Amino acid sequence: MDPPAVEHHDLSSLIRDGATRFGQRPAVQFGERTLSYTELDEASDRVAAGLAAAGLEAGEKLALFLFNCPEFLLLWFGAAKLGVVVVPLNTALKGELLRYELADCQASALVLDSRLYAPYSEVAGGLSLRRVWVRPDADSLVPDGATPLGELRSDADPPPHQAAPWDAASILYTSGTTGPPKGAVIPFEKYLRTSREVGERSRLGPDSVLFTALPLFHCNAQEMTTLVALQYGLRAAYDERFSASRFWENAARCNATHVSLLISMINVLYKQPERPSDRTHRVRTALTAGTTKELWRPFESRFGLEVVELYGMTECGCTTLMNPVGGVRLGSVGTPLGFVEAQVVDDNDRVVADGVRGELIVRPRAPFTMFLEYFGKPELTVEAWRNLWFHTGDFVTRDSDGYYYFVDRKKDVIRRRGENLAPYDVEQALQQHPAVFECVVVGVASPLGEEDVKAFVVLRPGAAPTAEELFQFCAERLPFFMVPRYLEFLEEIPKTANQKAQRFRLRGRSGGAQVDREALGLVFRAPR
Repeated sequence: MDPPAVEHHDLSSLIRDGATRFGQRPAVQFGERTLSYTELDEASDRVAAGLAAAGLEAGEKLALFLFNCPEFLLLWFGAAKLGVVVVPLNTALKGELLRYELADCQASALVLDSRLYAPYSEVAGGLSLRRVWVRPDADSLVPDGATPLGELRSDADPPPHQAAPWDAASILYTSGTTGPPKGAVIPFEKYLRTSREVGERSRLGPDSVLFTALPLFHCNAQEMTTLVALQYGLRAAYDERFSASRFWENAARCNATHVSLLISMINVLYKQPERPSDRTHRVRTALTAGTTKELWRPFESRFGLEVVELYGMTECGCTTLMNPVGGVRLGSVGTPLGFVEAQVVDDNDRVVADGVRGELIVRPRAPFTMFLEYFGKPELTVEAWRNLWFHTGDFVTRDSDGYYYFVDRKKDVIRRRGENLAPYDVEQALQQHPAVFECVVVGVASPLGEEDVKAFVVLRPGAAPTAEELFQFCAERLPFFMVPRYLEFLEEIPKTANQKAQRFRLRGRSGGAQVDREALGLVFRAPR
């Protein structure tokens, strides 16, 4: 499919132009509810006017604590029309992590789902939000004293605002390795340039429908589904959450031609019993991250589609490398998109030879096509951009034709079920237990691909908590995906001469008496 006729550099002009060019053509679909391009523009205008009437001004932060729903998009685009910066929050957050992100981004207002009011209410006392709106769910009403989201909208014209390509559109939180999460400030140009170029490699046609069950609080669903569709005049369709047993039926129901998948989703789908719905759909392209070389062709054959593997990060583009049209290489994450330059380097940032493992570093070829900074953390921004290159913390190799191959993670970030999590955050939660003297958390291989979380714990003298007690303690304080799957008690943590934990030794440890949480029947799931 040809590139978009108009290159947009901010979200408000994208939405307004879409209404002009595509009118009543379906733009976004959530279950049975569909909004046309015109309706998306008009409804987001009402939201922008409502935010202005509530006193929000350009540059202020609006936090969104929402599941996938039409209101998420209306708030995102309405805020953009006003110059308000949105801060999407992971719906699994609770306790200190939720409080920290709301405080760290300096949010002036919050919109949350009524099903998430309980974790919010536990931390609300320490926050300085001026306004809070609640979106009622069918099975969960707006709590007493809370303002229903329906009261936000206004029929007045939104105040005029002209955004620049370098203006902040959102703050997306990513896991820190040795400290709290960092808020990556995303400019409009980064959103739109990335999604435009992803579309050029996505095998799109005039009747393509892009379907995702990934959450809108992540850049994947924002860039690869929503903004690709809207830039090309297509339809984006969403599930509230991923269901392996219903995925292909749901994709068929919305007539999807393209889906976005992560490695854990790929493995779970392939392990499902074979059924007619495996091929009774229109999906012909799966945009994937993490497909193993061994599963690649069998997955394509079973589900009747082409796998297009890619690589990306919040900071440098949800898709930074991607297999080009007509040039897919088995096992490769592809070649750099046009907006980015990439290299493979050693620990001293010297370029290594083709076929040699090194760290992937990237930098933009055009202004404002990567994140602007880590919000309020200039020292971490400078560290990430060492020698004027952004350091991804991932090991890759490159072949002589410029194709890249993911090898492993270099930095201490654990990738579990599509979420990046920092050992630091899990360790901080465990350390709050009075029986824990010290602990170290590492990632270990998972049967579903990516990693599971394992905690090594040294107890205080005389303390004797059970592993089950510590698992429950973590579940009360952490998002479900951060709760350790395994726990092992140690007499002492192996350390270097300067008393740093030797994580590499713990990752490779064997023969220990670890406890598997799931074997105890303790399964923690996403909030519903």
